Amino acid sequence: MVGRLVGFGIVIRNSEGLVMACSSQKLEASYSPQVAEAVALLCGLQLACDTGLYPCQADSDVAVVVNWINNGSILVSEIGSVINDIHILLRQARCKSINFVPRLANQVVHVLVKNALSLVEDMFWLKDNPSCVDTFISAECRSSL
Repeated sequence: MVGRLVGFGIVIRNSEGLVMACSSQKLEASYSPQVAEAVALLCGLQLACDTGLYPCQADSDVAVVVNWINNGSILVSEIGSVINDIHILLRQARCKSINFVPRLANQVVHVLVKNALSLVEDMFWLKDNPSCVDTFISAECRSSL
């Protein structure tokens, strides 16, 4: 997050870990880190639905957001409406699970976030990815074997 600018990085992989789609997006907003992460998950699920890349599993490195989603928490706040929308898209995307992953296992996403903040417009890649994440994708694929 930079000032009122929030960056999102989204990666959709197949069961072998190959990138099927990804995006770098930004939004002018003043979200808390938890709301920003929930909105990023929502955007990722929407991308999965839009591209037909499901069933899916979603990962986040913000444990509290993962817990709110998985526990079915009903929150009366800004994040509550985002989590409600996530639950709707989870069914549409036939998402099997939302999992917590350590930040170090989520480096591709963080590079895409930094990339988003420097872009003029949102970028989407289908069955491809920007060269800025190649090294990280290779490293994550090797570590998951």
